[in-house]
Amino acid sequence: MEVRRILLSVIHKWWLIILLAAVGGAIGYYQYFLTAQTLYSANTTLYALNKDKIASGQTISTQDLSVSQGVVRQYSGIFYSRSVAEAAAKRITDFNVSGAELASMVTISSAEDSTVLTVRAEASDPKIAAAAANAMADEFISQIRTITNSDFIGILDPAQPPDNPIPNNGLKKTLLYFLGGIVVALGIIYVIEYFNTSVRSAEDIEEGLNLRVVGIIPEHDIR
Repeated sequence: MEVRRILLSVIHKWWLIILLAAVGGAIGYYQYFLTAQTLYSANTTLYALNKDKIASGQTISTQDLSVSQGVVRQYSGIFYSRSVAEAAAKRITDFNVSGAELASMVTISSAEDSTVLTVRAEASDPKIAAAAANAMADEFISQIRTITNSDFIGILDPAQPPDNPIPNNGLKKTLLYFLGGIVVALGIIYVIEYFNTSVRSAEDIEEGLNLRVVGIIPEHDIR
């Protein structure tokens, strides 16, 4: 297919490009500006170290760190248990949050080969986000201490209500929808031209019928 023919078709169908670009931009604007929920994020930082050694003034060895890292990996799954979420929800009864809701808004993570964990909570209210992160962290620590009968994990930095919401990059995402509309329009135009078998020039006759054009009757406006 000739590039010139496609370009001419794009020019002739400029309205389709503008229409689909506007539709894509409108969808993006509606999704990320008009209906998007404002979320706040709060983090509680935990540590996992042998507090008995620290209290007695002993030096923390590489082996101690390795043991702490192993414990972090081994017991992190407890954080997502139903018992932890339900018990944590009872710690923040002022916000009327169920255990299932609390579990859905909180995550725990740690860097590779690290003894520091981060409990992250996202909620539409900054106070709920901070309370959820702290409640889950407190209950997680309580469960770990009960299971291991040790005091190796604790809170390093409790969560505070955030001042600003999480950026949703609405402008960038809306622009992507706008560009997506243009791409869809160009794709439609290309498909239309690809399946269009109408003859538009002498070259089309020569290519389609493998015949040489002897002459062309010019078009006249006879009145």
